[in-house]
Amino acid sequence: MAIIARATLAALLAGFLLVGLAIKPAAAAVSTATAVVATATATATATPTATVSRTATPTATVSQTATATVTATATSTTTPTATATATTAAPAKPAVTANPVIPPAPGAAAQPSPRNTPAVALTGNPPANPLNPKGTPGLIALLQTTDGSERDPVNWTVRVHKQQHRLDVYYKGRLYGSYRAVFGRNLDTSAKVFAGDRRTPEGNYLIISKYRSRRWRWFLKLNYPNSIDLSRFEELRAAHEIPVATNAGGSIGIHGTDLPMLNEGNINWTTGCISVDNGAVDELAALLPVGTLVVITR
Repeated sequence: MAIIARATLAALLAGFLLVGLAIKPAAAAVSTATAVVATATATATATPTATVSRTATPTATVSQTATATVTATATSTTTPTATATATTAAPAKPAVTANPVIPPAPGAAAQPSPRNTPAVALTGNPPANPLNPKGTPGLIALLQTTDGSERDPVNWTVRVHKQQHRLDVYYKGRLYGSYRAVFGRNLDTSAKVFAGDRRTPEGNYLIISKYRSRRWRWFLKLNYPNSIDLSRFEELRAAHEIPVATNAGGSIGIHGTDLPMLNEGNINWTTGCISVDNGAVDELAALLPVGTLVVITR
C-alpha cells in the first residue's frame, strides 16, 4: 500500500510539473500577444492623429481661397473707380481745339518770311516796337516805293542816342522807326578810345557787313575805328593818357541780345557794341543794306 501511495504521489507531482511547463509558454504567448495588440492599438490611435493633421490642410486651402476672393473683390472694386476717372477727364480734351484755325480765303496773299523780307513793309504794319507810332512817315514812304530804291544804302540812316537809349531809323530822310538800345558798360559814357575800355564809340560809321550770330542772332559790323578814331588814339597814347601797349580796338557793331531783361531795363552791359532787342535786330538786318550810315552821339 505504501508503495502504491508513493507511486500515485509521484504521478501527481509529474502531472503538476507538466502543467506548469505548459503554462509558462502560454503566458509568454499571451504577453507577446498583448504587446502586439498594444502596438497595434497605439498605431491605430496615432493614425487618426496624422489623419487629423492632414485634415488641417484643407483648412489652409480654405484660408487661401478666402484670401484670393478678397483680393479679387478689392481689384474688381478698384478698377471701376479708375475707369470713372478716365471717363471724367476725357471731355476736357475738346477744349484745346475750341478756336479752330480758319483757312485763308481763296486768293489771299501769302504771308512773307520776316527773316528774308521786310515784313513790315509788305504788310503795312509798323515796326513791332512800343516806341513806334502807327504809320510813320518813313514806313509810308517805304510802302510807296516801287522802283527798288529801298536797297540803296543812301536812302537809309541810323541815328543812335546813347543817353536816351534809343536807335532811330530813317528812310529817305523820314523817321521809319525807333528802337530801344543799350551800350558799353563803362560808367564813363564818353567815346571809345582804346581796346578794352568798354565804351561805345561816337561819330559817323558805315555798316560794312552783316551776318548771322549764334549769340546775337545778327551782327551788323561798323567800320570802327575810322580815320578820326585812329588819329585821336595816337594823340592820347603819345600824351600817355592811355596805356601804351594797346590798340584802338575793333569788332564794334549792332547786334541782338542774350540778356533781354537788361535791355528792357535800359542797363548798359556790352563791351562797346550797340545791343537792341532780338526782334529789332531781325528787322534791321532785313531793312538796312550794307553801306548804311550810322551816326552815334552821346
